[in-house]
Amino acid sequence: MNNRKLQLFCLMAAGMLLIAGCETRTAAQPDQVPQIQAEKSNQGTLTAENRGTGRDYIFQDSDKTLLTEDNLSNIDSRMLELARNEIYARHGLVFKRPDLKDYFAGKPWYIPNADYNGSLSDTESRNIKLIQKHEKLMSANHLEKLWDVDDHVLGYPQGDESTRLPAANIDLNGDGTVEHIQMTLTQHYEVSDEWSLSVNDSELKIELSDSYSTSYFKIVDSDINDPYFEIALEDSNESAQCTTDYYYYNGHKVIHMGTLDGLTANAQSLDGQGTVTTSRQSIDFQCWFYLETFKLNGGHKWKESPADFYPMEPPTPWVAKVRFPIYKASGQHDILKWVEPGDSVYFQGGDAEGNGKIKTEDGTTGWIQVKDGHLSGTDSDIYECFEGLLLYG
Repeated sequence: MNNRKLQLFCLMAAGMLLIAGCETRTAAQPDQVPQIQAEKSNQGTLTAENRGTGRDYIFQDSDKTLLTEDNLSNIDSRMLELARNEIYARHGLVFKRPDLKDYFAGKPWYIPNADYNGSLSDTESRNIKLIQKHEKLMSANHLEKLWDVDDHVLGYPQGDESTRLPAANIDLNGDGTVEHIQMTLTQHYEVSDEWSLSVNDSELKIELSDSYSTSYFKIVDSDINDPYFEIALEDSNESAQCTTDYYYYNGHKVIHMGTLDGLTANAQSLDGQGTVTTSRQSIDFQCWFYLETFKLNGGHKWKESPADFYPMEPPTPWVAKVRFPIYKASGQHDILKWVEPGDSVYFQGGDAEGNGKIKTEDGTTGWIQVKDGHLSGTDSDIYECFEGLLLYG
């Protein structure tokens, strides 16, 4: 089977695994936040004045103005929790958790008050309850592993449609002015739809798969140390390829930050410190997924931060169908040993250069190489060399 045929097969078969929905976290008490394992110019660049400077509030007036559904329905779980805790923080609540303690210590208005007894005004209490409602909705829906043989095949659990709305009102660039975000279906095609995404008077035309029609957008905070909130659009096409497009608003226009593989607009993928972890598909050794990291650059765009090695978790058991060498080091041809037909090996991962790590039954660990689809040391296509390759079917 050649690479192109295998890729098409993998994409179609992966559709059986695609699960859509919204995102994660456990609900609401005053001291709980998601735990993660990662000026304005028309050109979209940041000035020295606001680069690395976080905003003061999630919701500036939540102590005296009632929040609404269109303030909360589209924002992610980390932002919801910080929005709830900033209501308490205005009164000086002393936080026990280090992450919350550090976050609010960085706000110029925060003054710890060990005598604060937790009392709230009627407006604050009602806002807390509405935020908790949305935290509870989010807590039932988070990224899950979809297949036991590949920990990096990730999706949202099946369930009710998203609670997100086609419109939202929130300050996107930290200038104290609330933006109006609107998403409108403008044209329906056979397998895709054209949407209008607008922020105030700035508008973009976006094409998404027709399966996206009720998901709308998410508001996320990719980096709590800068003033921006981002708009994220998660999508999956007819071949079950998942992507997330990111945008930010610089006060004048909506700017595209990049298209990333996987469903990443959630607090499991975004660490809130300018890093996002994506799940990418590869077909070099078999159909497998690995985790790739992207970081925000100085222009508020996502930039890939490649790793030297991407582990396959858990390792995939293969049985050799041909005789082939394993090498002592990645990218070299110093033979460590030969593997014979019928021998069992474990694929442990690979790099971006076609080098894969193999462990044999006797515990020997070495490397194989794939070039132009062929396993080095043989005349065979990699997919004809082993039984047990993952094909997601």
